[in-house]
Amino acid sequence: MKKSFLLAIGLVVIAYTASSQQVFMPAELKQDFSILRKALEEAHPGLYRYNSRDKIRGEFAKLERQLNKVMTELEFFRLVNPFIAGIGDGHTKFHRDGKPDDYFAFFDDGYFPFQLYFRDGKAYVRHSYVQDATLPAGTEIKSINGRKMEDIMSLLFRQVLADGDVTSWKYEELSDQFAGYYATFIGPSKQLRIEYKEVMGKKGKLTVRGIKRNEITKQPVVNEGFQLTYPSGKVALLRIPVFQEATEGGFAHFLSTAFAEIKAKGITSLIIDLRGNEGGTDAFGFELYSYLALKPFRYYDRFTTASDGNFSFLQYASLPPQFDYLKQFIVKVGNEYHFTAKEGLDVRQPKTDAFQDKLYILQNGRSFSVTSEFAAIARDNNRAVFVGEESGGTFQGDNSGAFAIVKLPNTKIGLAVPLLGYYMHLSPKHATARGGVPVDHTVRPTITDVLKNRDVVLEKALQLIK
Repeated sequence: MKKSFLLAIGLVVIAYTASSQQVFMPAELKQDFSILRKALEEAHPGLYRYNSRDKIRGEFAKLERQLNKVMTELEFFRLVNPFIAGIGDGHTKFHRDGKPDDYFAFFDDGYFPFQLYFRDGKAYVRHSYVQDATLPAGTEIKSINGRKMEDIMSLLFRQVLADGDVTSWKYEELSDQFAGYYATFIGPSKQLRIEYKEVMGKKGKLTVRGIKRNEITKQPVVNEGFQLTYPSGKVALLRIPVFQEATEGGFAHFLSTAFAEIKAKGITSLIIDLRGNEGGTDAFGFELYSYLALKPFRYYDRFTTASDGNFSFLQYASLPPQFDYLKQFIVKVGNEYHFTAKEGLDVRQPKTDAFQDKLYILQNGRSFSVTSEFAAIARDNNRAVFVGEESGGTFQGDNSGAFAIVKLPNTKIGLAVPLLGYYMHLSPKHATARGGVPVDHTVRPTITDVLKNRDVVLEKALQLIK
């Protein structure tokens, strides 16, 4: 699945002990760093996508100079992670051994007891994880342990892996996982001193205990299926929460059935809700667009690789099945290596039941990977009115597909390196975009909207239709 996660760490300021305190000598750290560098230079197709080769080489040299003293795994991770984040690739994973999706990989205790909601440079209490941490939902957090919230956000934003210059994904990450990010970046704490401002403007201070990782509970994840509903009149709402097989009969069957029904009902306005859709299967993106296209279209422009696939770090890596066979489809084109054995490069025709009327697309910072690829084509062809926030993936494409899984021999830290660079077939005005797919109508839910479960993005789309 084309999906991203980042766990990073920063400066530990409170004396909590990480679960591993093994010390590594400079020679061991340099060996690990050398392997990491080879993996990125030889295999990552987007290492120079948003940064010049000279800048990347300068960063490598700067990091290597700092490997002149003994370090723990934690310290090495801290040192390298900002560089990994600076590549601008939300699909790359840099993680503790065996814990690629664990936001609490280094500590068992000392976590911030509130889930926060981040919006427009501010942080608000969404709910408390424990009963003894009491701040009303909607309270703005001004500082933690004497550090201003804007400084905390700035520090954490620099560590979150995201595509290009996209910020919407970073807001979503902190809103979902602030406790984990804060502990790993700034440090766990037995007590946290909080300065806050209540909804009515009253300011106050509060000291709360740091909580254990097993006390952090969240709302259960709802496994949505594909849905087709009719919110009003001749308006249809198509909800696609993920580009994977989520219903009986599969995605293709759902689309053919849904668009036949839309056509039979004489729908004149279609809303497609892609919020929170972090991607999935590549082909599902252009399959969906074929039901919306007004003319023949190309979807992908090219797939690139960093090299011919003859890697020097193979003894430390796991590669996709049949990798040696697939290398024959890598060809040199100018200064690039292209991978040619993948669908999506040809000209495609609209489906017989393709929807021809007014289209609205809802997206947010979690609209990522396959979802932002689809949105990029729809946007570039002026096919839809976009409502919500910029997509979590960049306009021009991403780095994903298959991965090389590298395990550094000494620290055991893992690095998942995407092997394919995806470039969408865009007009020149959009081809080098570094940000997410933009919207026509920006709608950012306030903390009040969130607490009241008010869907202001969908409300805006319906208002535009009226």
